[in-house]
Amino acid sequence: MSAERARLVTLGGAQRQEAKWTLVCVPHAGGSAVAFHSWHRVFGPRGIAVRAVHWERPDGSERRSSIESRAAALASTVRELAEPWILLGHSLGALIAAETVRRLENSAGPLPERAVLCAAAPPGSRRTFPPDVLRASDERMTAYVRRLGGTDESLLTDPEFGPQVLAGLRADLDLIERYTPDFAYPLKSPVSVYGAAADHDVPVETLQGWRQVAPGARVRVFGGNHFFLHDDPAAVCEAVTADCAQDGLDWARG
Repeated sequence: MSAERARLVTLGGAQRQEAKWTLVCVPHAGGSAVAFHSWHRVFGPRGIAVRAVHWERPDGSERRSSIESRAAALASTVRELAEPWILLGHSLGALIAAETVRRLENSAGPLPERAVLCAAAPPGSRRTFPPDVLRASDERMTAYVRRLGGTDESLLTDPEFGPQVLAGLRADLDLIERYTPDFAYPLKSPVSVYGAAADHDVPVETLQGWRQVAPGARVRVFGGNHFFLHDDPAAVCEAVTADCAQDGLDWARG
C-alpha cells in the first residue's frame, strides 16, 4: 500500500471552467495547499487553474513517508491531467517536484511544460536546519522558523497550535534529512529556479547548483526571504509567464 496519495485541490474553482492550463503547486515543509489560496487571483486571468497538492495517508498505512514516495504519488496523479500543466514546488516541494519530473521522464509519462523550483538548494546540498530534526528541541526549531520568516509569531507561541506547527515541520524536514537523490541523468524538461536575495536558508549562490541537475535551468532572484513567492505571487506569475513565453507557448505570448 502506498504511504501517501497526492490529491489536487482546486483553488478558485469558479475560474477553472475557463482555464486551459493547470499550475500544480507543491507546498513547503510544514505547509499545506492553503499556502496557495490566493494564487488563482493572479494566474486565473491568464487562463491557468491553480491546483495545490494535499497529501493523504490511507487508513492503516504504516509506511514512513519519503520524498521518493511523495514523488511517486504525485507522478501517478498528474498522469491523469488532460490539460497542459506546469509544476511548481516551494522548498521541500521543489525537491518533490524535481523528483517527480525525474520519475516521469524515466517512465515516459506526460511531462510538465515547465518545472518551477522555488527557494530550494539543489539535491545533496548541506542542510541548514537543525540536525536530527525529530529530536531537536522546540527552542531550536522555533529559532529556525523565525529565521526563515513567513510564520506568524502568534501562531508559534500559541500553546495549542505552536507544538502542532513544529511537529508538522519536523516530520517534513525529516524527509529532506533522509533523502538520497539519484539523478544519474540530467532532467530534460524545461526548468526554472527561483530564489530570494534575503533567503538565509537558501543563499543565492547555491541556486546555480541546480544546473548540475538541469543544465538549461533559468535562474531568477526576487526580493524577499524564503517565502518570497507568497509575499508577491504576482511577481512569480510574471516570471513563469516570461519563462514560458521564451519556450514559445502560445498562452504566454499573448
